Amino acid sequence: MNTDRRRFLKNTGAMTAAGLMGNLGTWGVRSAQAAGSDFKALVGVFLFGGNDSNNMVIPTDATRWGQYAAVRTAASGIGLDQATLQPITDASTGNPYGLHPNLPDLKSIYDNGRMAVIANAGTLLAPIPDITTYKSGMGRPPNLFSHSDQQVAWMGQMPNAVVRTGWAGRAADRLEGVNATAQIPTTVSVSGNQIFAVGNDAVPFVIPGNGGVSLQGQGSSGLGLARYNALKALLAPGSGNKVQDGAASILSGAIAANEVANPILTASLPPAIATAFNGLNTGLAQQLKQVARLIDARGALGLTRQFFFVSIGGFDTHSNLITAQGNLMTQVNDAVSAFYDYTVAAGIASNVTTFTMSDFNRTFIGNANVGTDHAYGGHHFVLGGAVKGGRVYGTFPELAVKGPSDVSSNGAWLPTTSVDQVGATLATWFGVSSGDLNYVFPNLANFTTKNLGFV
Repeated sequence: MNTDRRRFLKNTGAMTAAGLMGNLGTWGVRSAQAAGSDFKALVGVFLFGGNDSNNMVIPTDATRWGQYAAVRTAASGIGLDQATLQPITDASTGNPYGLHPNLPDLKSIYDNGRMAVIANAGTLLAPIPDITTYKSGMGRPPNLFSHSDQQVAWMGQMPNAVVRTGWAGRAADRLEGVNATAQIPTTVSVSGNQIFAVGNDAVPFVIPGNGGVSLQGQGSSGLGLARYNALKALLAPGSGNKVQDGAASILSGAIAANEVANPILTASLPPAIATAFNGLNTGLAQQLKQVARLIDARGALGLTRQFFFVSIGGFDTHSNLITAQGNLMTQVNDAVSAFYDYTVAAGIASNVTTFTMSDFNRTFIGNANVGTDHAYGGHHFVLGGAVKGGRVYGTFPELAVKGPSDVSSNGAWLPTTSVDQVGATLATWFGVSSGDLNYVFPNLANFTTKNLGFV
């Protein structure tokens, strides 16, 4: 074996550490003095199932609204009434759009210049300029329209290879020196084991969506403490077996991080967090509350850079699109805006950027169950105090079934912006050097524009 034990374990089972840590104790040190002004956090919100962004961001100029209304109307069961939309304007072009009716707080953030729309983004290995090129297979990732494959592609797309790491994890690999004093890993998932947070060297910290966790049998009793201390002693290195010592090292690191972080996730909520999230108890709100707790304790944790992954499911709307997505949009609006409000109250809005991801968009044409099916390019949000908001970035698709943007016959839009371009823009703001971008985003070299300029 010519690799060290830690790399061997990560390369053969990248989720091992995350799985171990997901079963470990509560985290949280009482909020401590803030780290320096150089602190930055990226928070990815994954909309699992494939969000129908055709109803999340809608152009309302006469021509494009006409295209929308020709296919999607309230009477069709998959369309929205223009009068119900949250109106916004692209400050760079003057073009009018409407956000989903259930996104009033995100509209306000957009109007205040702190949220941007990324139009028609998707998984691309290289630019695909037209449908002919698409049909040739050039630039097209494998297994389009597959939930699991496209989720992995959004999180860590690799060309012609099995994806074992995510772009947040690979960015953390290159920022190891920046977080040299960190007492927990740079990447944190509040939504289980996610490849997004796994690097070749960086190991993620997996925490529960609410409250703390502990090892079975761990407690304050004498017997519980004896068991816990015995486990730590058993994990001491020196067996001579690289796999065994590597696994022990990862679990020991997880326990150590748990002990440092434990008071954060079990302490009373700091006032700024409690106020921002008052009355919100959805799963997404609880996850973002956990993120806020760790950010609030960044000084005690010795962190200057943090990646977070949170998620909300239910977007696989093959039926009952309007009601199902409406409920989900309300949850996204309330939780994400509350988290942004926390960052404003804490004076760190310019240090924290939140962005959405999803498997794919959905078909423009509906199906027999008043729903929509798997498609391709879709629209996303990015928000925070550093965002150059009030604008729509990228190229909006032509809303014509079987038209120049449709890779199918039911309205599946060919992306004009790649995941790599979106991620590279965020990573550059985060502090990843230009020399490291191709390591983090292996497809980026294929795109002329590396930075989209939204942050």
